[in-house]
Amino acid sequence: MKQINKMDGHCHLKNNIQGFTLLEMMISLGILSLIFILIYGTFNNVSRTSRQMEEDADRYRLARHGIYYLSNDLSMVYITADVSNGAVAGSSTLVFKGEDQERLQGNTTYPNDTIEFSTVSHRSIGMDAPESDQAVVRYSLQENYLIQEAQLSNGRSVINELGGPIEGLSFRYLEKVGGDWLDTWDAEEKKQKPPVAVEIELILQKEDREARRFKTWVDIPVGLGS
Repeated sequence: MKQINKMDGHCHLKNNIQGFTLLEMMISLGILSLIFILIYGTFNNVSRTSRQMEEDADRYRLARHGIYYLSNDLSMVYITADVSNGAVAGSSTLVFKGEDQERLQGNTTYPNDTIEFSTVSHRSIGMDAPESDQAVVRYSLQENYLIQEAQLSNGRSVINELGGPIEGLSFRYLEKVGGDWLDTWDAEEKKQKPPVAVEIELILQKEDREARRFKTWVDIPVGLGS
């Protein structure tokens, strides 16, 4: 009888060291699946954030690019012939006009200003333009992109897309007398005088995010001396 009990105990031990049951396997697979889902979700969030940061960096780079060209042209405002109207060179006509406008996009109103002025550029603004050339340039937003339109002294017109998408473009003009900032400027009404400085503001905004504003101001040497 004692021998039989020993054999029963041995058989019971062998039953205890058998593999996982089906229920245990299902629980293990469920835990592994949950871990993989968490890892994938974290990776996906990191990837999406990284992609958004790259897109924002590209937009900000293009905005700074547009401000650079605007500032460069404004710093070289020059009292010259109005080449857009075929005036004779040396007639000492100043072209400088800034208009205050707005546009509605969705439920938001954005500034949509334009500016036009005569300048001497120290860079090539067209394939057939010399390195330094007199021109009348106009900056505006067209379909959310900053556009530079240049009327060269040789009669050629050049259109350059400088950056975007940009939701808002705003200018303000500093008077020499009184020191007031104005929303518009017209050299014809100001006795052929430009402002002493121009404030530039670009507004970038993506859906469900706070607007990002880029602002700077540029001294106008001709205005300071006039």
